[in-house]
Formats: sequence, structure tokens, C-alpha cells
Amino acid sequence: MSVILNETKQAEYILMCGEVGNKPTSTLFLLGKYYRQKEGLDKNQTISKLNEFMSANYKNYNTVLWENTIEDISKKAYKYPLKELEYIGITQNELDIISALNNLKYKKLLFTMLCYAKYHNTISNNNNGWVNSEIKELYRVSRVTVKHREDKFLYLNDLENLGLIQFSNKNDNLNLRITFIDNGKPVLMITDFRELGYEYLNYIRNGKFIRCEHCGRLVRKKSAKDFSSKYCNECAAQVQFNQKKQWDILNR
Repeated sequence: MSVILNETKQAEYILMCGEVGNKPTSTLFLLGKYYRQKEGLDKNQTISKLNEFMSANYKNYNTVLWENTIEDISKKAYKYPLKELEYIGITQNELDIISALNNLKYKKLLFTMLCYAKYHNTISNNNNGWVNSEIKELYRVSRVTVKHREDKFLYLNDLENLGLIQFSNKNDNLNLRITFIDNGKPVLMITDFRELGYEYLNYIRNGKFIRCEHCGRLVRKKSAKDFSSKYCNECAAQVQFNQKKQWDILNR
């Protein structure tokens, strides 16, 4: 899973839609926290609820194969408080610094790192601007592609030479720190971390993107005549599948 700002809302969405996702263990841990902390269930009740969810939504679910994982999640879930952030705020000063760069890829990448750093600052008073994310994740979420693998570090080196980021001084640590964080009044509120590169493009090119009506993901705007123009690709496929299923039932 990407960063989830409001885990309570995400858990409720997952339960409503029955979406296990590509990382079932992460989904189960989130639901485990929700059941223990919001619904006040004990360990055994949580185990039962998680098994019910998987049985209903995970194809060919085998209770025995998942027994240890679900028991461990249900035991530990109460120890990790649910995060309930409404947004991460970006200031005009921060946006101006990013805008001064002459390379759009650098802008998207730096904006993404800034969002991660401010998120971790929000949940930890001792974070001090550290990004705390793998480099491949930063490039994926920022929608920045490179021709050669080593270019990823060249981009980061350029940003460091400009004094905008700082590498860890530990040889085995690839963590990065943002040096220009401003805690002033935000002018841009980021509520979704799945497409931070698109979030930046949407800010500078307002009107080129839409939010999926089903899951809220930011996607490029398509033709108004296109069925999927209201949804991301995954949700469009699911909506069409559900409509076809309902049509088949009505015409039996």
C-alpha cells in the first residue's frame, strides 16, 4: 500500500467495496487495526472478522494457509494507532522553490519527496524532514521515468547540489532529507498519496485530471464520451463487470 493518510476512512472503504488489493497482508493489518481500535473487538473476534472478509472477497481463500498471519495481525493490531490525517499541506514558498527548477521531472520528484517528508514530520516530532521511502517508490509515485537506472541517482545528486535535499551520511543508508520545509499556511492540500506526480501536474495544469468517482484516485482526463472517463482503469473494469453481472441476472 502507498501512504494512507486517513486509515479509518480507508478501512471503511475497503469493507464497503470488499477490495483485498494487491497486498492482502497490508489490507488485513489495516482492517485488524480498525476492528480492534474502532469496533473494540478482541483478538478472537478480530480473527473471525478477518476470516469472514477474506472468505467473501479473496478467491480460493484457504483458512489454514492464512491462519498464522491472521492470528499474528489480530494480536498486534491494537499496538499501532490508526492514522487519521485529513491532508498534508504544502505552502506557497515550497511550491515556488520547486517551480524554480527548469526540469519537470525534477519538479515532480522533489514535490513527491516533500510530501513524504511532511507526512513523516506530521506523524513523528523527531523526523526533521526525512523522506523515509525507497527510491524506486519515489520514482513510481512521482511518475518519473528514466532511460538508465543510474539516472535515478544522477537526478538526486543534481537536487543535492542545488541544496534542496540531503543524503544520509551513513554509507548503508539511502534515506533523503528535504532542506526547505516551510511550516507556514498551506495553499495546497494533498489528501491522496497514490499519484503525487499527477497531483503536482494537476496543480500547475488544472483541468487535465479527474478523481475516480469510485476510489478517488487522480487520473488523466479522457474523452467525456468514454465510459471510463469517470473512473480509473481498475474501477472502470469493476463497474463494467458489475453492470454486466446485473444485466445477466435480469435476463435469465
